[in-house]
Amino acid sequence: MKQPVTLGADGWNWPAWSDAFYPSDMPEAWRLTYYNTQFDCVFLAGSAWRPADAAAYEAWAADTHEHFLFLLEGARQDELPDALAGRARGIRRDDPRLLWFDRQTLLKTLAEELAPPDGEAPLYLLSRDGDLGQVERVRTLLQLMGL
Repeated sequence: MKQPVTLGADGWNWPAWSDAFYPSDMPEAWRLTYYNTQFDCVFLAGSAWRPADAAAYEAWAADTHEHFLFLLEGARQDELPDALAGRARGIRRDDPRLLWFDRQTLLKTLAEELAPPDGEAPLYLLSRDGDLGQVERVRTLLQLMGL
């Protein structure tokens, strides 16, 4: 059985998503809740998650489903927020479990990287530029590959 790949993006506040992804009348505070209905993980750079306080982490946990995963850049195990216990992983941007894509990435190349001959496929497939058209093409690719 193939290991499922978790689809996400580098953050959830892309300016281009304001009217294209998020409903135009949606308050900004509700964006993570909406994002988590379409994705199962989010990568957060250290500059995005480290300044947050305990109340923000609690809100993030409350705004996401129980299987949603926060990929926190550079976090050591002892730095993972208590409010995100079991739902956060410390990870480097260049970790081999991450596979980054953008609008220029060829789907054929992604398909090859998602089905390597050694079976060591990446676990997290992340949009680095938030291009919604490419995200949808990648989502379709994952479905076609049974991932």
